[in-house]
Amino acid sequence: MSFFGRVRVLTRSVGGSLGLRLQGRVTGCLAGGAYGLYHLEGLFGASFSSSSASSSSSSSSSSSAALPAADDSDSTSSSSSSSSQSRDSDSADPLDPLAQFKCATTISPKRGMSVLRDPWFTKGTAFTHAERERLALRGLLPPVPTSLDVQKDRIMYDWAKGFKDRREAESREKLELARSGVTPEMIRRHRLLQDLHDRNETLYYHLLQENFKDMAPIVYTPTVGWACQHFAHTYRNARGMYFSANDKGEMHSMVYNWPNEHVDAVVVTDGSRILGLGDLGAGGMGISIGKLDCYVASAGFDPRRVLPVCLDVGTNNEYLLKDPLYLGLRQKRITGDAYVELVDEMMAAILNRYPRALVQFEDFTANHANLLLERYRNHHLVFNDDIQGTGCSALAGVLTSLAAQGLRKCAIKRMRFLVAGAGGSALGVVDSIRQAMVRHGLSDEEARRNFWICDHHGLITTARDPSTMHNETAMKYARPETKYEKADLVTAAEAARPTALLGFSTAHGIFTDRLLKRVQHYASHEQLRPLILPMSNPTSNAECTHAEAVFATNGRAIVATGSPFPDADHDGILYPNNQANNIYTFPGIALGAVAGQCERVSDGMAMAAAEALSKHTMDVYGDANRMICLNPNDQKPIRLFPPLEGARNAAVDVAVGVVVQAAEEGLVRRHRTGALEVLENKGEMSLRRYIERWMWSAKYASISFSAATVRS
Repeated sequence: MSFFGRVRVLTRSVGGSLGLRLQGRVTGCLAGGAYGLYHLEGLFGASFSSSSASSSSSSSSSSSAALPAADDSDSTSSSSSSSSQSRDSDSADPLDPLAQFKCATTISPKRGMSVLRDPWFTKGTAFTHAERERLALRGLLPPVPTSLDVQKDRIMYDWAKGFKDRREAESREKLELARSGVTPEMIRRHRLLQDLHDRNETLYYHLLQENFKDMAPIVYTPTVGWACQHFAHTYRNARGMYFSANDKGEMHSMVYNWPNEHVDAVVVTDGSRILGLGDLGAGGMGISIGKLDCYVASAGFDPRRVLPVCLDVGTNNEYLLKDPLYLGLRQKRITGDAYVELVDEMMAAILNRYPRALVQFEDFTANHANLLLERYRNHHLVFNDDIQGTGCSALAGVLTSLAAQGLRKCAIKRMRFLVAGAGGSALGVVDSIRQAMVRHGLSDEEARRNFWICDHHGLITTARDPSTMHNETAMKYARPETKYEKADLVTAAEAARPTALLGFSTAHGIFTDRLLKRVQHYASHEQLRPLILPMSNPTSNAECTHAEAVFATNGRAIVATGSPFPDADHDGILYPNNQANNIYTFPGIALGAVAGQCERVSDGMAMAAAEALSKHTMDVYGDANRMICLNPNDQKPIRLFPPLEGARNAAVDVAVGVVVQAAEEGLVRRHRTGALEVLENKGEMSLRRYIERWMWSAKYASISFSAATVRS
């Protein structure tokens, strides 16, 4: 029997997937020439001459020691064993200069993501830089190769430490797991879902779509914050793309290592400000993955057409730099022009391959968030969820609070806001509310006078030196009352007499009982119920809890928090917690922008999204969410956002509002069968059906095989 016949017999005798992989390795080795044959020696425990691959007769003679006879006709091949022994002695020659390379290289018949998914060939993060280039893996793994020992330590960390031990260690490191609202049970469920995500994406997203209310806190906030903090310790499988400072000049080529030809949405972070937890470096990939899970579950994006991205420019987190398991670049963050050049190259690479994709910026520091949004928003389909998405959610809550009190949207002009925090999210919310005030009759200057903003130094007035601020754009809201420069919140409240509190400070407990009572007093003078929005994430950073706001105002406050809190029972009345999470808005904005073939995301589109969400909320709850009469002392519980189990319906309503506004602004591409034509010819109801048909649902489809669809 020929050499190849013996290989087939051997692999059939092994059987199953192992036999197929073994046969694939043999084929790869033969394709590798002489070095491939060296590897065959290690594979079968025998040696083969270079002529074996071309001559079946010599193959059978040289391989008899390695391959068993398949039938009686092969018995003659045993006479050639002496040549095999001779070759063995030659290969063992200590003077052979090539001896050190024998069995050192495995020839893989696969490239790209297929290698990472194959348990036989994959090394995970241990692929060297050279191997990543040869196998088209650059960008598919965290940028720094690790060793087998480090991978072992990552597994042994879980082996040796239970959740109790880990919580004690995290407490010592001041990670405050217990106060973050993340419990060991939530961590267990997160790991369960991620394991399923790696095994069966259709089943994973089917469960997520069917149980979004229960699973959203696991795949998104607050548990995703824990996942980002521990990304290096829990890393298992490659997901998403990493661009790093070491990839400068190579991004245009490495983006083609991503296996999918079509991408509708990209979420990118640099890990510099993850959910109020600070600089988490390459661990920021977790938030990009979590965001896109919400895109799929809530807005119906096809999971094959989304791309999570992490831009690794280093980290200033000393804990991560000292962590031996950390997967990112071990250097301080790049800043200034060098940083912008890297982002430019990454954006150009992504949009060159996927020119119609929406790019969402996520959890950048305030100075970079505003800079990058303004740099790209007028030319490309981009938006920043921390600025526009959070602003949209907060504005929707404000509008719903007015509607529930029987007031029109124009009543927003009567509201005054005291804001704790001057970062990108805070200013995004303030800008959104200010634009709504202008839309309903105030001048821009009049609208600005309704905001009093405090940073970590105190109230910002015109006496402030901008160079001392983390976000200089806050100076456009600087108060002229310089005597209150750097005043604390209570003093600022006495000057501002606010009807609403906005919290983005990540400073736990700064909305004190005294401050909450004052705001309730000032709001009652305007015939309004006080609006309290402690928006900081995670729960350990919230300015106050839901219950604290309810108790301090005797149930009169309308409260929405950025993190989930339990409902509050006060005087026999149950006050449900309203979570002012941008999970209600960013999926719908993205859905409208992509399904509607929009060219850009404008401020008007974000405002339309807020109004659509507010209307959807009031439609869902109806009269149950309306006060019978306008009374600032009313204690009726008010719901500001729709239930999460109806997230897909909310996303569709938001998307319709976004497309309608985009069409009014001339920002929708005209296509023969596109959204604009449907809207113009058939109206908004047909547009809604058009968007619903665009959405993907997690269902099993009938699958057939076609060799033309096989990819490396």
